[in-house]
Amino acid sequence: MDIILDKVKRLPNDAGVYIMKDKDENVIYVGKAKNLKKRVSQYFLRKQDHVKVQNMVKNVADFDFFVVNNEIEALALENNLIKKYKPYYNILLKDSKTYAYIKVNMKEDFPHFEISRKVNKNDKYFGPYMAGVSAKDILAIMDYAFPLRKCRQPMSENKKSQKPCLFREMHLCTAPCNKQISRQDYLAIVNEAIKFLKGDTNKVEQILREKMDIASKNQNYETALQLRDRLKMLEKLQSKVITSLGSLVDYDVFKLITSGEFSAMCMLVIRGGKLQGVQTFDILNYLEEDEAYTQFIMQYYASHPMTADEIIISDIDTREIEIYLADKFKKKITVTKPKIDSVKYQLLQMAEKNARIHIEKNLDKNVKQTNASIGAMRQLKKDLKLKREPKRIECYDISHTYGTYTVASMVVLINGEKAVSMYRKFKIETVDFIDDFASMREVLTRRMEKLDSDDISFSSLPDLIIIDGGKGQLGVAMEVLEKYHFKNDLISLAKREEEVFKPNESIPYMLSKGSYSLRLVQLARDEAHRFAITFNRQLRAKGVYKGGLESIRGVGPAVRRALLSKFRTIENIKNATFDELCDTKGVNKITAQAIYDHFRK
Repeated sequence: MDIILDKVKRLPNDAGVYIMKDKDENVIYVGKAKNLKKRVSQYFLRKQDHVKVQNMVKNVADFDFFVVNNEIEALALENNLIKKYKPYYNILLKDSKTYAYIKVNMKEDFPHFEISRKVNKNDKYFGPYMAGVSAKDILAIMDYAFPLRKCRQPMSENKKSQKPCLFREMHLCTAPCNKQISRQDYLAIVNEAIKFLKGDTNKVEQILREKMDIASKNQNYETALQLRDRLKMLEKLQSKVITSLGSLVDYDVFKLITSGEFSAMCMLVIRGGKLQGVQTFDILNYLEEDEAYTQFIMQYYASHPMTADEIIISDIDTREIEIYLADKFKKKITVTKPKIDSVKYQLLQMAEKNARIHIEKNLDKNVKQTNASIGAMRQLKKDLKLKREPKRIECYDISHTYGTYTVASMVVLINGEKAVSMYRKFKIETVDFIDDFASMREVLTRRMEKLDSDDISFSSLPDLIIIDGGKGQLGVAMEVLEKYHFKNDLISLAKREEEVFKPNESIPYMLSKGSYSLRLVQLARDEAHRFAITFNRQLRAKGVYKGGLESIRGVGPAVRRALLSKFRTIENIKNATFDELCDTKGVNKITAQAIYDHFRK
């Protein structure tokens, strides 16, 4: 502690980011500060009332820091470092559900609307749609109300006209492909559709009722029924209006609630003055409320478009978030702390009520989830006598089809839960026949060589590596990891009896059946197995991947083994001369020519 206190005294009074580490040099917390010296001093020179802060400080063995120019840069750097290290005491938003949005690219000559769950910078987004409001239904309403094109092919006024499709005959499209409408008139319809997506439903309701009456008079009852269903959906949307709000307001409302052991963040989505959705997120850890809001909001909008104009949150400092998000999304964004008894404050109360209900409703589920994740991680350390709690676990598996399409998978668990965004897959390049040992050697070598990579999945060392297999696979893993001075824990899990092997120990460990610790290693193994098999099937479905030997006529397992034994890698085989190929045991001139031609197509 004396070393830490001495380091604290030498901290600058500048804005920056600090990184707390435990005795094993694991990053356990990342924070930002307007004044590094003042902020970090508070942890070690002041008595902490918050239990989680006390626990974090007890585990701090060292810290690093970075000086930046201002608080906004500190906020951005903090967010990037949290993504990279996934520290235990920071807010970690799990790979959340990707909601449906309706998007349009206004840079197209004749824009079209479609549903999307992925985000890019070129498109304009509306949504998210959740809690009974379906993006598919909204788009169906638009299809009947606005005669916009439904196809995805690029349109241009200069393009040679083509025959209109069925939608034109049904009066559901203005056929820009046939030049039956000018770009200016088409964009006028697009703008009306955008008004509808922003909350103005009156004109659409009028259009649908008129079309339903016409269809009914013409005895086109099927169309009339479809229009009636669209009107019902529209009425459902209109029923969500919050009467005290303006008709065109777009808010995202966030409220954090804790019961002591469990916490939840509730988000209300208000679009066009309507409550479009409610979503509640379980929060694993946070030290202070203002940091919890900042970290959550930063992580949420990293993977979701900003379709609101205003964010409503509790009484915390909002200036940094406001500036950062405005710069990120290139639009004016207001972050508001509402006054008591205002309409916006009532929205916060609504979010608070939903968060409390979520915690009470999911209490048993949260207890079980904690036991299966954090509890399992701690129990595994005890059961296997590991050097440290395995906060980051990596598991590897090999998959092939009779020695072809050989691939490997790497899955990652953080704090006992799947970190899907960190999963990685590998095409095995140096092995072209059945040899799981050689394949494991290659994938672990490639993984360890990427420690300095910018890829967050490779830049942190795991606390525990799990190999799917027995003593043989474990031995290969030991050879590779020793070369890279890997000092953390390594085990292998044999499928037949679920035996756990550790380096330099002849007797396997048998984890209690049904125990959370066994379930944790099984989760890692099963995920690695599933991920590897899925990749193998994808490659088989495509035929062969570039560089493979299995598609070359006359090249069987024996020839592949001889080629790789001599040339070591596929790349060397590609670059080999005809004479060098002929000089390989088991390769005749016809086969050598086939190999030579295959890589020079």
